[in-house]
Amino acid sequence: MPATDYLIGAFARPWTAFTWEEYLAGVVATGYEYMGFMRHREAELLPGLSDEKIAWIKETLARHGLTPTTEISLHHSGRCPLHEGTEAAVQEALGQLDVMQAVGVPYYVSCGTPEPALEQTLVTVLREAAAYGAERGITVTIKSHGGPAGTCYDLVRVVEVIDHPNFGIYYDPGNILYFTAEDPLDGIDEVAPHVVAAIVKDETGGERGDVEIEPGTGDVDFPAVFSRLRDGGFTSGPVMVECLGRGELGEVNERAVRVRERVEEWLR
Repeated sequence: MPATDYLIGAFARPWTAFTWEEYLAGVVATGYEYMGFMRHREAELLPGLSDEKIAWIKETLARHGLTPTTEISLHHSGRCPLHEGTEAAVQEALGQLDVMQAVGVPYYVSCGTPEPALEQTLVTVLREAAAYGAERGITVTIKSHGGPAGTCYDLVRVVEVIDHPNFGIYYDPGNILYFTAEDPLDGIDEVAPHVVAAIVKDETGGERGDVEIEPGTGDVDFPAVFSRLRDGGFTSGPVMVECLGRGELGEVNERAVRVRERVEEWLR
């Protein structure tokens, strides 16, 4: 079995109903060393973010002893720049990468686009971002999110189209089930050599089912997923918990502990 060096962390998404400080404290208290920015209103890494806000974010992370891994692209947000044209979308992406570099976030993850008319714009954005990120120590990725990035085979095609050494896959098995109802193991051996990071998200109910559940209780076969990814070359990089189910702060934190313990077992 190859030696591994995974960075097990938790995105902000399960804690978005709580404060930024409660999120960071919860991640630490539940045994994680790594965090990821996703959807938290108090700490969005937007282009042009002020030096004061950047300094505040870095101070909060340092105070809690947490290392950031990932930020999600703006074209997943309500202000999707893909609609503004190729040049504007590229500048938004590069501006976000500048802020990520300032904060010290090494992975940028795109969710693609569900709109066929925007796919060529997306390709241009990701190519430009991959080149720009390479100069700044930021790996540019795409995750399973329907559209051109639905199944494992779709993800391989995206890698081939972008064709840049600083572009890879942020593998999300739960989203493959959610958006396509396809088995996340179908094609995993083909996509594994391109995987540089992975998301821990479960799903139940088939296409457009439910991802707001505790990983390990749904339909994703995580032991098989991580075994196949490891055999295919994914032996280091972020492994980030994205969903834990809704509830009160204490409930979310309790689930975070159980899921961390499961992830550690799955990755052995």
